[in-house]
Amino acid sequence: MKDANLLNDFVAVYRRRSFRAAADDLGSSQSSVTKRIRQLENQLGMRLFNRTTRSVDPTDNARHLIGYAENSLNAAAAFHQEARLLTGGEIGSIRIGAIALAAETSVASSLARLAATHPALEVEVVVGSSDVYRDLATGECDVVIGDRANFEMSSYASRLRVQPVQKGRLVFVHRRSHPAAGTRRLKELLCYPIAIPSRYFNENQLFATLAEQSDPPASPRYRLNSLSACMQLVSMSDVVTLAPSQLMEMAGSDLVASDLTTGIDYTVVLATVARNQPTPAMRAFEQAVMRSVDQAGLG
Repeated sequence: MKDANLLNDFVAVYRRRSFRAAADDLGSSQSSVTKRIRQLENQLGMRLFNRTTRSVDPTDNARHLIGYAENSLNAAAAFHQEARLLTGGEIGSIRIGAIALAAETSVASSLARLAATHPALEVEVVVGSSDVYRDLATGECDVVIGDRANFEMSSYASRLRVQPVQKGRLVFVHRRSHPAAGTRRLKELLCYPIAIPSRYFNENQLFATLAEQSDPPASPRYRLNSLSACMQLVSMSDVVTLAPSQLMEMAGSDLVASDLTTGIDYTVVLATVARNQPTPAMRAFEQAVMRSVDQAGLG
């Protein structure tokens, strides 16, 4: 398309279902918008809107093309933004939504790498949101590090793209002098209170599995906003928590992983909005995540 303004007009009229409202949004006149839509229809050889005195309704052709138009405009905006940032020697900013599991593993190590490679990048990390995928789809954050199981259950999944970042298994963690240390009976371990990081993995999957192996069925007694807080609680009490097996290498000497299996695997994913082109800051973060995971052997 030679004139991006034609696409801007098309998207504006499609969203507003009104030439007048679209013209107001675009800072143009209604007659100019009408003229450009007719020009676009002539170029394409098809009608995009059915007009009446009371309504402007998109045709089936318009409904099919709107996604392509939005993607084209987003790509052009990303191109110009990146050119401006490169010219100014800047990279911008990024807001990251993260589950607690990722915040203390892949996100933390990735930010350490970014601090060295992109010291001017402004970063905000929001941990423990009630729905990180909703936040991403509605523009509350630019990128999300979340759990694949929760992603697959999300009503926003169709609007997002994901790539696997880290796979692992959850293990039971308790203090070395715990009364159930060394037990080979899961029921004995599950008699003690369980603490979990809030919104940290698919709790329904986890406790449905554990309920089959405990009597009464196991359920979390404590929900904390971070894995570190859970580990600290466990080190000072008979509480049991769950953590990625890889993290036990970084745990204190008074904490040990039980030989009893949880049977729960997890996959951490990096999610972005499917229709949006990644910004320079998003690409820098994505590269840092993947390199950090590869270097740490967490993939």
